[in-house]
Amino acid sequence: MAFSRDLTAPAKASPWVFRIIETTDQANFPMGSWVYQKTPYRKLVIMTADFVTGHHVAGAFRAAFTGAGGEIVKEIYPPLNSADFAPYLTLLTQVRADAVFAFFGGADAVRFVKQYQEYGFTGRLPLLAYDSLVDDVILPTLGDAAIGIISVGTYSPALDTPDSQAFVRDYEARYKAAPSAHAERGYVAAQLVVAAIEMVKGEAGDRAKLREALLAAVTKIRPPRGPIQFDRYQQVITPVYVKKVERQGGRLVNTVIDKIPSASQEESWKWWNK
Repeated sequence: MAFSRDLTAPAKASPWVFRIIETTDQANFPMGSWVYQKTPYRKLVIMTADFVTGHHVAGAFRAAFTGAGGEIVKEIYPPLNSADFAPYLTLLTQVRADAVFAFFGGADAVRFVKQYQEYGFTGRLPLLAYDSLVDDVILPTLGDAAIGIISVGTYSPALDTPDSQAFVRDYEARYKAAPSAHAERGYVAAQLVVAAIEMVKGEAGDRAKLREALLAAVTKIRPPRGPIQFDRYQQVITPVYVKKVERQGGRLVNTVIDKIPSASQEESWKWWNK
């Protein structure tokens, strides 16, 4: 997943690169502000995997949360592929915090969420996260340990709009499973490419014309997440959703509880690209 903020920052941006996934900062920076404004939490711990992306995610969230008036009382960075989070979870007992903001993905996310519950932190220290922690693909594996986790991202199959629900119906009919945010990103990318090729009437050999068609096509498509735009570096400006894991109809879902209408990468540059 091409998640790095550097890819479409001024120093490295290319006129030939278009990106419809958000950067590390685009969801996590506004999430920091949202947590301070919409929850009672004022003292947080950050826990993310110890690699570049983890530090970028942590930095974006920290900058907005502390900028709004909050305090980060501790930061904990377990290595990637940690099998045992006990040494890191025990550090939570040494500080007074209201909640934990976490960023893990894949197998790390499964182990972290399950061990967080096993060590008794669920309910005591609410979990906030980037939505890779509770990706819809791994929700069945996480089970009830995920209930109540609040996350941020660009899509949930529980998003109750006509375009989203049409996408969910078509996806489930074909694949017998709910689409994840990754599936939605792939779908939007395909929508964009198809629309652009139609605009140039299949003559995709002229790169300049195809580039202009891609820029124009972004306003013609109907992404499941809602309308999107490109900024001057061809980075998506996208709606961002705050979600909460709940059990509905016998299965776990990321229920949308709030919306940040238009998140841009340039808004997050306030803290790192000054």
